[in-house]
Amino acid sequence: MYLYDRQVKPRLTLPIQGYLTILGGWYERGKLHLDVTQQDTKPTVAEQITQKADTLTASERKLAHALLGNYPMAGLETVATFADRCGVSAPTVLRFASKIGFDSYPDMQARLRGELEARLQSPLTRSSLPRSRNRSSHPMGELLHEIAEAATNNIRTSLANINPAELQSAIELIGDCKGSVYLLGGRFTSALAVYAYEHLRTMRSHVRRVSGQSAKWAEDLLDIGKRDVLVIFDVRRYQSDVIAFAEAASKQDAKIILFTDQWLSPIAQFARHVFPVRIETGTTWDSSAASMVMLEALLEGVGQHNPDQVRARIKHLEALRRPSQP
Repeated sequence: MYLYDRQVKPRLTLPIQGYLTILGGWYERGKLHLDVTQQDTKPTVAEQITQKADTLTASERKLAHALLGNYPMAGLETVATFADRCGVSAPTVLRFASKIGFDSYPDMQARLRGELEARLQSPLTRSSLPRSRNRSSHPMGELLHEIAEAATNNIRTSLANINPAELQSAIELIGDCKGSVYLLGGRFTSALAVYAYEHLRTMRSHVRRVSGQSAKWAEDLLDIGKRDVLVIFDVRRYQSDVIAFAEAASKQDAKIILFTDQWLSPIAQFARHVFPVRIETGTTWDSSAASMVMLEALLEGVGQHNPDQVRARIKHLEALRRPSQP
């Protein structure tokens, strides 16, 4: 079963069960000592859906499909509009909200509005939030403790929510790709795209990084097609130019692997594989720690997928780098 009917929207190829599993698993609360105003430890609505995925009826799964495919906006519609969009009754919408753990539909909408606000928070907003104190006798010791705990909690929770089968599929998609592998990141995630590019170009041929001014990205879209894979990174305050590139690539039948946050970039609706990770730290800046660890797992998997090919390529590269002998 697919998130959307592929005959209606053929560019979307993500199976709903796989999508739910990626986002799901039991939400593991770490022993983080930061205030909840800084690092929200409550599961998102998407995570609550995944926890109840196996209990949903066919009609309720239609609602889950629609909400995850247009997250979180679909859930902010009125009961009547949401029901009509999915072809179910209004009481079904109310039962759906109750089944995934909310007292009422407005209660679910309140959570979604909070998530939407968190999506749009700027560093200035986050810097004004209260912080816990008295963790260390030295201010910098306190800072180190907060960052370490937040990053560790993010990594642990994020990896626990990743479906190993989904990771394996993404690894095979890159390892077996007969075309090119493209990489693109946004303002803060471009560093992840560069990191992935430098590793992948060592392991396989035909790896391209989309870079420079976005006005020039159309030149990359000229060549991208159904034999190609686009690995893309996009986190909150999602970039419109990155989203537009992903949509255009999907229309040209490229297969998309998305690294995003727990609130889900709009690119999720175009992606074959989605890896959402936790990024909040309770400080001014979001963290890329969980994204980096997830990316390193993917890169290691690609290396293990074609070990002989990768080993031969690295050996050849080292020979080319060796200074000429007299």
